[in-house]
Amino acid sequence: MKISIIIPVYNVSQYIIRCIDSVCAQTYPPFECLLIDDCGTDNSIEKAEQYIKEYKGPILFKIISHIHNQGQGVARNTGVYVATGDYLLFMDSDDAITPDCIETLVALAEKHPDTDFVQGNTIKGTGCLVTHRFHRQVPEYCNSRDELEKLILFDTVTTVWNRLIRRSFLVNNSLYFPEGIANCEDLYWIYFLSQRTSSAAFTNRGTYFYYINANSSTTSRSSSYIEKRVEWHLLTAQAIYDDMVKSEKPVGRNYCRYLANFLCNCMFQLSQSHSLKQWLVFWKMSRKIYNGVLKTSCGFFFYLSTMPPFCFLIIFNSWRWRLRHYIVKYI
Repeated sequence: MKISIIIPVYNVSQYIIRCIDSVCAQTYPPFECLLIDDCGTDNSIEKAEQYIKEYKGPILFKIISHIHNQGQGVARNTGVYVATGDYLLFMDSDDAITPDCIETLVALAEKHPDTDFVQGNTIKGTGCLVTHRFHRQVPEYCNSRDELEKLILFDTVTTVWNRLIRRSFLVNNSLYFPEGIANCEDLYWIYFLSQRTSSAAFTNRGTYFYYINANSSTTSRSSSYIEKRVEWHLLTAQAIYDDMVKSEKPVGRNYCRYLANFLCNCMFQLSQSHSLKQWLVFWKMSRKIYNGVLKTSCGFFFYLSTMPPFCFLIIFNSWRWRLRHYIVKYI
């Protein structure tokens, strides 16, 4: 089975060698590794180039350079276009994979050859399973429509990485990544992935080391990054809602829950930005979404929770948990 690993590279000088080291440590036979240079401002790519120049092993490394910075989503799309593997594995360049990651996921894909993707569990950088892990013991194989939606949207990790995905499945279903909504492209992409997946396989075994990078756009505390994160969340919520309302089929409960859960994320980001303008955009969107797809008794209570003064309680972990557990869960 021919594998391509796709790694966007942007300002990860501290982490890129750790990432490539983990690729080179794989127990699986030779494969292809594509590093997508997204024109960062540090020496990440120079470090990668020097590493590859000195590397003498069987892995085929390629560096594909953008002309200018275009974001992680576009970098992943570039990798999909260029990859020659039958299956693709996405990585973030500040993370790492276990030595048996590819071997484990390939064995699962060979055991269930009709699957669109196989997915492994996540390990924290310290070696413990991270909160970014599966939320329950998951079945090894699933081809039930409703169960697949629950597994992909709620029970497993809603990220692009740590999935061995059939390339033809991505291309035939146009499952490319959006531009202009960095930090949310995974959640946008997962929504459409769940719609098109007919079968998938999962392992509770940890195969991916997830590290928290304090300098990433996901964790940055600067006011400009926080406002951008809010903007990206609002754009993503709007895109998901637009897809729902244009569908000829009734919107399934799993997707309504997913959108409501995403609005919780929007509220939390807004609580950190203190932008009245963005709050007004959110409230207008929340009303539209309630009238469009969430008009149930639980949907009404959720809608109230997005309005003042209840929306400001989102800063409390206990309230977020109750909102998701008692209202979103039963929408």
